[in-house]
Amino acid sequence: MMTIIAVAFGAWLVWRYFRRQSPTSLVVFTPRKRWALSLAQPMVDATGMTGFFDPETTHFMDQAKASLRAPLLHQIGFRSNATDDEVREHLDSTLERQWFRVDLHSLNASDDPRAAMAFACVRSAFFVRCAMLMGWIDTESGWRIMLLNAQRAQDCFSDWEDFGRAFMLGRSQWIAAFRADSLGEVFNETSLNRLLMPGSGIWAGVAWQGLPALLPVAD
Repeated sequence: MMTIIAVAFGAWLVWRYFRRQSPTSLVVFTPRKRWALSLAQPMVDATGMTGFFDPETTHFMDQAKASLRAPLLHQIGFRSNATDDEVREHLDSTLERQWFRVDLHSLNASDDPRAAMAFACVRSAFFVRCAMLMGWIDTESGWRIMLLNAQRAQDCFSDWEDFGRAFMLGRSQWIAAFRADSLGEVFNETSLNRLLMPGSGIWAGVAWQGLPALLPVAD
């Protein structure tokens, strides 16, 4: 009985978290878009999101918007009491021109830049997808940024393991400097091995260099 209740409650949470287009929609992400989204997997796991990779997910529900607003705005250094219109205006004027600086513009002298880049790639993929679901940026702009973010990850790292180990160090050095990662959680060898596990790991099923992310167009 308790198992049935738990499953029902979990289904309710998923319904509450996202707004979907239509249960009969056959929309699918292109492989390049799916690849770009896969960079965010550590943060998707940390937040327990269901629907992040679902093309039918078009908006967050109000409860999710309320809980995610402050940490998402903190990531880009914008005030948490801003209205949606103010956030949209700010992102419209800055994001496409400055997205590559997020989490990289104020590194400490002791920070490993390559590790910082991996950390920024994960967080950028997560933030931009969430910004789209919050209604802060349009989908075409969001996908251009995510695909460019994916391209820099491919250019800077040799494979998922290389990327994951750099992210592990990048998050550790970020937290060690008393910088906040309120939407993330500890990422260690166990976390990385789970993503790389042949047959079951999310990253293990995605070829690193198989889908170049260049030519960042919406489709």
